[in-house]
Amino acid sequence: MPWYVVQTKPRQERVAEENLSRQGYHCYLPRIKIIKFVRNREVIQLDPLFPGYVFFQPAHAEHSIAPVRSTLGVLKIVRFGEEFAVMRPKTLENIRQFEMQQHATQYAELTPIKPGVVVRVASGPLAGLEGLVSSISEKRVVVLFQLLGQDTQVRLSPHQLKLAG
Repeated sequence: MPWYVVQTKPRQERVAEENLSRQGYHCYLPRIKIIKFVRNREVIQLDPLFPGYVFFQPAHAEHSIAPVRSTLGVLKIVRFGEEFAVMRPKTLENIRQFEMQQHATQYAELTPIKPGVVVRVASGPLAGLEGLVSSISEKRVVVLFQLLGQDTQVRLSPHQLKLAG
């Protein structure tokens, strides 16, 4: 059975996925780990790899795709002219492999703040100072500053830092 593509209403990928599944379709919404700021804290969450799109497949050959157009969360079935957009199985398998590899990544691989990068303190008593990232973990970043003529290591929360430049 072919895999089709639906365009969803804005930020309703999960709604469309859930409602298509309830109707018996096989659904696939690839997600990736990203870092977002929620209430001044960094949070790792899963967001759609292709915002606004969900892949679906009829459960069997007689399963019509006509009801998909009126499914809650779905805007339309993607077409190229008169032909429905269909995903090749190999392409979907590559997306699944990428998704699994990306889900295995650690925090340090997701953040743009890495050892050796120059950062600027965005908040707190050191706001405005620039320094060099020495090491990083999920909770703390060690930054090397030139303070009073000396190199000084300061541990800061990642949400307090921005890339310099």
